[in-house]
Amino acid sequence: MKFFRIIFQSFFLTVHVVVVILFLLAAYSDRISPETFTLGAYLGLGFPIFCILNLCLTAYWLFTQEWRFIGIGLLSFLLCWGQVKLYFPIHSRTDDIPQENTIKLLTYNIMAFGYKPHTEETPNPTIEYIAQSGADIVCLQEYAEDTQSKYLTKKKIYRELDMYPYRSVIYLNRTGRLRFGIALFSKYPIEKSRRIKYDSKYNGSAIYTIRIGDKKLTLVNNHLESFKLTSEDRSKYASFIKEMDSESFGNLKGTIQQKLGAAFKIRAAQARTVAKAVADSSNEYTIVCGDFNDTPISYAHHTIGNGLTDAFSASGSGMGVSYNENFFWFRIDHILCSPNIKPYNCTVDDVHYSDHYPMWCYLQLE
Repeated sequence: MKFFRIIFQSFFLTVHVVVVILFLLAAYSDRISPETFTLGAYLGLGFPIFCILNLCLTAYWLFTQEWRFIGIGLLSFLLCWGQVKLYFPIHSRTDDIPQENTIKLLTYNIMAFGYKPHTEETPNPTIEYIAQSGADIVCLQEYAEDTQSKYLTKKKIYRELDMYPYRSVIYLNRTGRLRFGIALFSKYPIEKSRRIKYDSKYNGSAIYTIRIGDKKLTLVNNHLESFKLTSEDRSKYASFIKEMDSESFGNLKGTIQQKLGAAFKIRAAQARTVAKAVADSSNEYTIVCGDFNDTPISYAHHTIGNGLTDAFSASGSGMGVSYNENFFWFRIDHILCSPNIKPYNCTVDDVHYSDHYPMWCYLQLE
């Protein structure tokens, strides 16, 4: 009996050591560019899994009162505590939001307004949500204007969002009757706007100078390189998550190598370009937001967020999953701000009008 107990204990100890090594590698994988070490980007995606496994195995040693092995998990959590807080923040909501110098910012990948019509009888739910959000500044990705009158034309969008007198649309591409891009709607004057130049056919970033009273704010709206997964690719991924067998993994493996790896590398270069544009800005306040198509533990987030505060990690709670389809349970939409801006109640709203959830936050310019 003692022999089998030793074998069982050795097995769990070996598994825990392996999990801890992967947990540590994943936590610090965002320091290395995927262009140099692509495996690191995949480890970053697996960070929440390794974190939960590590927690479960540490709890197992606690339950079995094997005190000598508990330190393995506790030490690894101590070494990665910053990353754990970044990924799994726990903050209570602030009821009394300061009014002075505080704005509400909304960032939302709207998936072309859900490709739904907009008439008086059937108003488009996405544009209704934006109009009723109470946000002072709205950053949109996958913004689209239609030319058919029953859908959302430019005239209709501007009319429905007339509470935002200042607008800037950066067009990225055109498909049939639709023009796609990234858009900014603001209650405050937009003094400058330009596209940040980097190579991408469908994605893009823009930088703006916004005047808020006597303050100047640099705002960057991003839609970084997507994985370009087809519905078939997503079905393969969903099948793998459900079945977890070698056959479903074999079907998914080619997609991972061809699309995910390439996208990680493209985003790395884009992130450096965005970070340089932010560094070159002379304005006192900075906000960087949008669809990064990457998690909090990623090279793109780490590069752009260097010296900035992640608003969700500083004032939100939970994982903040912002993509809502095909078991892709990740926070890939972000709001980052300079240290002289204090975030309050950063929230991912549970509304299913797009394949992304909207994220909003109160931001006080100190």
